[in-house]
Amino acid sequence: MALHDAHIHLDFMSNAREVALEARNREVQLFANSVTPTGFMRTMELADRLDSVRIGLGQHPWWVAEANLSLFDELLPTTRWVGEVGLDLSPRRSHHKRQREVFFHIAKRCASAGNKVLSIHSVRAANEVLTILEDTGCTRSCKCVFHWFSGSTEDLWRAIRAGCWFSVNQMQAGTRRAKEQLKLIPANRLLLETDLPPGEGKPFDFCEIERSLMHAQTLLEHIRSETLTTQLEKNWTELAS
Repeated sequence: MALHDAHIHLDFMSNAREVALEARNREVQLFANSVTPTGFMRTMELADRLDSVRIGLGQHPWWVAEANLSLFDELLPTTRWVGEVGLDLSPRRSHHKRQREVFFHIAKRCASAGNKVLSIHSVRAANEVLTILEDTGCTRSCKCVFHWFSGSTEDLWRAIRAGCWFSVNQMQAGTRRAKEQLKLIPANRLLLETDLPPGEGKPFDFCEIERSLMHAQTLLEHIRSETLTTQLEKNWTELAS
């Protein structure tokens, strides 16, 4: 079974190069998200010439206070993959106005460039995220993937109608709301993810990635009462094409 991880953070791992090499050896495809443009550059250096790793140019909403959009714009032509980007409008997060400004800027640039793949963070913000993606034309010219979708069912239907994709991890698939929502997503818009590691700066065991992906798939298949191995492989191939 060929596996893919549509949302992982190599830039958080002290042994990122080792993990990237193991992914290549085991034929596991990774979409390595970064949280800042400088993190993207570091990961590019670590995973250079490894075709099993797609490295996302990110500007995570938690780090928008120091956002360097000039550097983001300079680097955008060097990659098709963008992430982690988005909005986090929960009360415990700050700089909500700046988050909106930064995400609008990123979506507009990606829409203009076209053919980008975005991995999108959205906490208490799915409706606003979709409005920005639609207003900028990003849903039409790019592939937009909601990472760990946590919006309402109404927001989910809106995202489905907009042609969005959804990457699912084992923690998400274990929640009550997700168990209902994951039945609604078209099978050809589903992807697997881990969102690993849970913290920064430590070495990481690659086997945990495989275990997490297989557990997520098992939960997803149980929820939907269908076998998804072949479909998930097709989905990743289409996303990456």
